[in-house]
Amino acid sequence: MYKLAPVTERVKKMREKYRGTQPEICTSRYRLITEFYMDNPDLTGILKRAKNFKNICENIAIRIDDGEVIVGAQSSKYRACALYPENSVIWLKEELESGYIMTRDIDPYIVSDEDRDYILSTVDFWMKECMSAKTDAAIIDEYKPIAANGVLLFGPRGQTMSPVGHFATGYNTAIRKGFAAIRAEAEAKKAELVGQGIPSRTIDQYNFYRAVSIVCDGMITLTKRYARLAAEMAAAEADPGRKKELETMAEVLDWCMEKPCRSFHEAVQCLFMYQTCLCLDANMHGMSFGRVDQYLGGFYDNDIKAGRLTPEYGQELLDLFYLKVAEMNKPWSYGATQSNPGYTSGQLMTMGGVDKDGNDASNAVTYMMLQTAGRLVLHDPPQALRIHKNTPPELWEAAIETTKLAGGVPTFENDEVIIPALMARGLSLEDARNCTLIGCVEPAGCGTEWPCCGGTGTESYMNLAAALWIAINDGYNPMPPLMTDSMAEAAKLKASETRVGLPTGHLYDMKSFEEVKEAFKKQIEFFVKWHHMNINSFEYVAREVLPNPVVSCTMAGCMEKGMDVMWGGAKYNSTGNSGVGIGNVADSLNIIRHCVFEKKVCTARELYDAILNNWEGFEDLHRYILNEAPHYGNGIAEADALAGWAAKVFADAVRATSGPRGNRSSAGLYPVTTNVMFGQMTAATPDGRYKGEPLADGIAAPQGYDKNGPTAIIASISQIKQTDFANGTLMNLKFHPTALAGEDGWKKLMQLMQTYFDLGGMELQINVISTGVLRDAQKNPDKHKDLVVRVAGFSAYFVELHISGQNDLIKRTELAM
Repeated sequence: MYKLAPVTERVKKMREKYRGTQPEICTSRYRLITEFYMDNPDLTGILKRAKNFKNICENIAIRIDDGEVIVGAQSSKYRACALYPENSVIWLKEELESGYIMTRDIDPYIVSDEDRDYILSTVDFWMKECMSAKTDAAIIDEYKPIAANGVLLFGPRGQTMSPVGHFATGYNTAIRKGFAAIRAEAEAKKAELVGQGIPSRTIDQYNFYRAVSIVCDGMITLTKRYARLAAEMAAAEADPGRKKELETMAEVLDWCMEKPCRSFHEAVQCLFMYQTCLCLDANMHGMSFGRVDQYLGGFYDNDIKAGRLTPEYGQELLDLFYLKVAEMNKPWSYGATQSNPGYTSGQLMTMGGVDKDGNDASNAVTYMMLQTAGRLVLHDPPQALRIHKNTPPELWEAAIETTKLAGGVPTFENDEVIIPALMARGLSLEDARNCTLIGCVEPAGCGTEWPCCGGTGTESYMNLAAALWIAINDGYNPMPPLMTDSMAEAAKLKASETRVGLPTGHLYDMKSFEEVKEAFKKQIEFFVKWHHMNINSFEYVAREVLPNPVVSCTMAGCMEKGMDVMWGGAKYNSTGNSGVGIGNVADSLNIIRHCVFEKKVCTARELYDAILNNWEGFEDLHRYILNEAPHYGNGIAEADALAGWAAKVFADAVRATSGPRGNRSSAGLYPVTTNVMFGQMTAATPDGRYKGEPLADGIAAPQGYDKNGPTAIIASISQIKQTDFANGTLMNLKFHPTALAGEDGWKKLMQLMQTYFDLGGMELQINVISTGVLRDAQKNPDKHKDLVVRVAGFSAYFVELHISGQNDLIKRTELAM
């Protein structure tokens, strides 16, 4: 039976510190980048980014806190966050001027008067210099009249509050090669081009290698600064044990980023220090670690065999590493925070899966990662376990017992679906087998692919339910938009008075169900094209404004091509978006078919008027739909088939588009918690949902509509061909604890998941919690401070969620087995 080992006293104290410290804003990075950009208007493109990064590495405040062994930070204070003004500052200016960022009900931040005054005294410089402003200036003219459409998050202005995110770069290259060797390679490439006279357009390659050399210098410099600090602290340390530890840390830091790592300690430290550097380079948005157990497993085994490491100290090092990752966070606007609450940063770690030959790849570190997650009960970093036909039963047990304790950590990802989906996107079999999950639930190449799976990083989702509304309302959306950057501007935009989609007619004029389906298909294709045109417009700006040499120096393909990831340098290039509310679309189509065209329960006009009036005056029809009509999610073939049809329409439309890096487009079906936000801006839908209520979560049925148990649920959602969704799918299940009680409880859940995966399921994530406990946590948050729950593509402490997110979790069906 799986058991958790106790944590050390040091780890226990650090976790208490983590949970007891409210995040604050640190301006160390903000001040450095502001002064650098002001002083260097002559620099542009990749050289500006490289030299800015090196300046940060040379001058950012560094710290080693009490008891730390794994070090690195993006801020000068514990659990403080850096600011990224080169991305967007509109929201920051507004929330600092009002003081709202310090008092808001989710993810508030402490801000000192001095820091607030400095930011506000310089923020106007960034209002036109930031990427958001430059993206707004480049928005496609033809899109502007329909920007307030309610389907896409691209509004009239104020886009791209984040950099491109959700990727896993070459961490293994950093660990096993070292940045001195990468720098030497870049210098050799430069010399070769100079020797040739830098012919034709190779000046781009020359400047790429120049930038790589500069950022490698910066990373080595930063790490050696930490090495000197550790040595100074060791010299002043009176405790012999801590003194020796600090001396070892100094040796590790002096070596690990510059040269190939030799030990488990060096590999863990290099992994975190590289992540720190990526964060300092303005990419703290879903930067995922990739296959951590594969990077570290060999080092751990070698150290154990050689007697250089004990299992206990190895586990403590991993615990301390996780706590360092958990410490990092990034502030978002209040609106964006509603979709990503709980100070989450999406630094996903993947474990398990197969090796390049298709054999089980789990190792000792796989189990250590689960130990850390289960014992520390952290919502960050998120974890993903790759499952395949030969996953060992003991790993199944460890993972299921961990997810029961740690609120959906890890998620379960099906290699048998993900690997073929990635191969269809263009990855080789070997690279697909080496895949990772990134950000939330998106599959990608590990250190080989610039997936850009979230597009801009912010405007990454499509409201499929709103597209259906527009389809049956002759191209008009009956709800005003909420996606603009100021409420005053939003109030001026009345989508209900402007045709934002194609003129496909009204529901009450449609003579057949096939007409309804065809109208939906046309609108989906219309809005998907606009989404990708806007993404391509953004990439045109971002590749000049925010290239990524720190990412590119280890990403496969970039050094070979002499090309940054934003220009298409990675071995594989892709992009994509995610549809939200597929369950509402499937069920709404099903209700239209059943009530209007099959059973004649109502006329098309009556159903149209009912949803337009939010069911007021149509209560009998509403009761019939909720209580008597068939619904998606219950194993009813006719209803479920429409989920498969609607999903294919969306996937086909996305896959028909492409991007400026030669990138293929992939569809996803996951919401983060945009299903809650999108629900607020979506009128009542034919499935019985009221105006403003959350949309369905992931690929699930609308909340509370799945009443026939978990086997019926998986039968329904298996009608969606998930290999069509190489950008990922998300499926939440919530079980009452009694369903998995007893020594064999984990086996029942394993068998259910295996059945789902055999039916073509890509991903499952589990909450094992009663609705009663969630309600009590909502009323008595102090009693449930450490209750972690799986929300969507991330987990969070329940008490730190917005009330609408809490209610969405409570409303999900509680399953038995």
